[in-house]
Amino acid sequence: MKKLAITLMFILGVGISIDANAQFKDLANAQFKDLKNLVGGGDEKEENSGGDITVIQDALIADLTDALGDVLSAQALLAEAQGNKELASTLQNTADKMAGGDVTNDDIKGAVQQTAEAAALQQEEINKKEVVDAEAKKLYAKALVPYIKSVAKTSKLSGPIKDFMGEAQNSLKSIKNPMKIRKLKGTLDTGIFVGKNVPKLIVTLGKSSKDLLTLAKANEMDTSDADDIELDFE
Repeated sequence: MKKLAITLMFILGVGISIDANAQFKDLANAQFKDLKNLVGGGDEKEENSGGDITVIQDALIADLTDALGDVLSAQALLAEAQGNKELASTLQNTADKMAGGDVTNDDIKGAVQQTAEAAALQQEEINKKEVVDAEAKKLYAKALVPYIKSVAKTSKLSGPIKDFMGEAQNSLKSIKNPMKIRKLKGTLDTGIFVGKNVPKLIVTLGKSSKDLLTLAKANEMDTSDADDIELDFE
């Protein structure tokens, strides 16, 4: 009987020891995970930082899509004023697609490039002429305010683009896993493309809008509404 009691006490003691050891391990693991997250090495923080930056990117691209639609539509009017009906049609088609909202990342990239190419072409045409004929004058007058407005709208994205690029860099730096870094870079590909290309486009559009205003004033067009639009670009 005495031996049985001793045996039972031994088994009970081992069980308590195993349970206590398991609880200690669980507590230690939880504290270690909290420490990793605190210093920036935890998976949870990595996932959260990736999620936050994708939300910022989505908002930026939505605003850019809206602005590009306006710019492309205004460029279509300007192309018509310059006698380039084929370009006007192409630009308006892309503008309509941007306005529809159902666009892919490739559509966004293509629209940015198309806008930049059209801006360079139209800038060259504006600088060629100091005086335009009566028909062209009407069309230029029609394009003037929409163009300046759309450029001003696009220029307001300079700050959000800069903020996005800073957040993207911070998010990538916070991740230690190379596979997760590659995955996040792929996710942010369009936003990073925007960050590298749209600031230059904003400067180009700003210059062309100023030259368009100069042309309009040289041809005695009414620029009062356009003069009141604030342009913010570097």
